[in-house]
Amino acid sequence: MTTVQEIYETIDAFAPFASQESWDNSGLLAGAGTQPAEKILTTLDISQGVIAEAAAQGVQLIVSHHPVIFSPLKALPVQHPVYQLAAHQIAAICVHTPLDMAPEGLNAYAHTLLRERLSLEGRTDVLEPCWKDGRGFGWTDTSTRAWTPQALAQQLQSVFGGTVRYSAKETPIWKIAYCSGSAASMLELAAAQGCDALITGDIKHDRWYAAEFSDVALFDCGHYGTERFAAEILAAHIRAAHPEVTVIAQAGADPAEICAGGEEQ
Repeated sequence: MTTVQEIYETIDAFAPFASQESWDNSGLLAGAGTQPAEKILTTLDISQGVIAEAAAQGVQLIVSHHPVIFSPLKALPVQHPVYQLAAHQIAAICVHTPLDMAPEGLNAYAHTLLRERLSLEGRTDVLEPCWKDGRGFGWTDTSTRAWTPQALAQQLQSVFGGTVRYSAKETPIWKIAYCSGSAASMLELAAAQGCDALITGDIKHDRWYAAEFSDVALFDCGHYGTERFAAEILAAHIRAAHPEVTVIAQAGADPAEICAGGEEQ
């Protein structure tokens, strides 16, 4: 019988939990290591819908990117995901910043997706180094062609889907910085490294003006858009190490709807 602890150790081998940031809460957040984990669901977020699907399919362990417990809980109503995990006796392992920084994690996966599409040279540097061994958040790379903001936005939309917001200032883009999730705070790092553009998600209003001042083009591909690949990354590693278990990769849906326009009849 494969246990939750064995799955934890498999994840720890490629995305060490010890590498998480001080503000993060990655690890085994629900259940016990001794519980069976013969049917696993990987996902981006542990939502009510994901738990309902897991329970319906007899899943014993959910492995997610975003922590199901992040801030201290002051109440635990029955509809809360943590309550529902306990009610269905489903364990939960969450791999947040360790997966962001892992050599085979989210940012590395995005580089693989974008390398051919953006004609990148493939010689990457870490955008924000955090550890002495070189691990950190995001990457920078240089394209072999100059991009206009409009053309680059179209390529990004074809990869990440959804809506891509971008700064339309006409400037040629050669060197590109990327970080999944919400990394507009790294704008100044990208500028200091000579980047012409920063691709990320969740860009706040003031950051667009900061980008204009720094002469760096910004591209907002959404938090969900840049991180929905976490489910398949986690599933692939677990399947490779544990062919005896059943793994379901379910990215879940973007919690935000997009208005397509038009008048309601």
